[in-house]
Amino acid sequence: MTDSEKILAAGCAAGVAAAAIPTVYGYMKAAAPRPLTDEDFLHTENGGFVSECGAYQSLRGINLNDDLFYFTKADLDENSRSYDVFASLESRFGRYGARELVKKYNEAFISPADLKYIRKLGANCVRIPLRYRYLYRKENCKGDIDFERLDFLVEKCKKLGIYVIFDLHSAPGFQNSSSSCGTGEKSILFDSGKDGFEARNAVIKLWTQVAAHYKDEPAVAAYDLLNRPLHYVADWEKKLDTLHKFYRRIYKAIRNIGDKHILIMQAPFDTDTLPSENEYHADNIAYGLYSHFRTTFETDALINSIRSLKSRNVPFVVCKIRSEENLDYSLTALNDTGASWLLGDFKGCGNSFAYLFSGNISPADLTYDSYETIGEKWSKPIATKNFAENKDTAKILKRAFKYGEIFPEMPKHEKGRFKVRVKFGFNVVKGINKPVTE
Repeated sequence: MTDSEKILAAGCAAGVAAAAIPTVYGYMKAAAPRPLTDEDFLHTENGGFVSECGAYQSLRGINLNDDLFYFTKADLDENSRSYDVFASLESRFGRYGARELVKKYNEAFISPADLKYIRKLGANCVRIPLRYRYLYRKENCKGDIDFERLDFLVEKCKKLGIYVIFDLHSAPGFQNSSSSCGTGEKSILFDSGKDGFEARNAVIKLWTQVAAHYKDEPAVAAYDLLNRPLHYVADWEKKLDTLHKFYRRIYKAIRNIGDKHILIMQAPFDTDTLPSENEYHADNIAYGLYSHFRTTFETDALINSIRSLKSRNVPFVVCKIRSEENLDYSLTALNDTGASWLLGDFKGCGNSFAYLFSGNISPADLTYDSYETIGEKWSKPIATKNFAENKDTAKILKRAFKYGEIFPEMPKHEKGRFKVRVKFGFNVVKGINKPVTE
């Protein structure tokens, strides 16, 4: 057996050792920053995430937001987002021109250097938003998805050992009526009429195209089927059953093309808005939650609700955390519970508690600036080096990412054997596992 094979065996055996201690498996994650391979393809098992080689994982990372900041226009206020800005660009420069400007913005806003920083900080996962109007070259979800940008990000993350969660942040028909969908338009996705039916069909088409493209990709950890469904929808209680049935339909469509990735079904609000235990007989699903964690009471309430559903053996992912004063407390509590989580967001304008990097950059004037001028303002100036790091948040994250690591070690004097150091919380337990045979 070569040295590299012994190291791989040690890593897999460390995962097996973790699996033998079910009360703590949720606290563990792989420590070594190495490229992801087929051995790292994740599935769910006993209420956690497990790789093909048997190592339990807790996904801990950061949301890579793509909101279009740094603009001025008379008929758009500062709370306008994404699609409203995109529509203004499209009216001046056409769909192709608008997509090229958004592409230039995204390339500068999240770069390979940013991903390296995230990995160095200790994260093992990023959550990438999908917005249907950006994905398709043609309007109304016609034709095929343009995967160029997504493929680039996945490949960079894969080499860095970072898992990717794809998050349908803005679905055809809009799953909520808040700015998180990128517009102020009314949600129709769960309506009973023709428009709602066609919108749901478009979502199915979108996810099946994504699944067909990435079904064999180990760097993709999961698909988050809908971000914040029914948020700010006045009659959301009446549409909750439609949401649950729609989750089931998306699940079947993805599985029918042979994709076995984990599917995250997000709760509209608290855990009591999740599908019931008997509603699904499904494999590889996880529950998604969203929280601002403004107080320790909010954190404790969410932790208790997660624990109350432990018997379902379904992993939990807190898909976006925005904590103003209690981030350290919240992340420690989630790590103690074994839940996965992602900070929101990596970068943005204002509200420094919500972003790891924040800054105020000279805005593009969408009314008078030329195509070239907007392109210049939305390229180098919005690179992360021109933003201020929230050092307190970075310090808390670094500590939280390290909580509960597994370190495979090759001993110096015992050939054919290896040591495993396992952190339970912040306490290290050492042991020698069985020999590695030639």
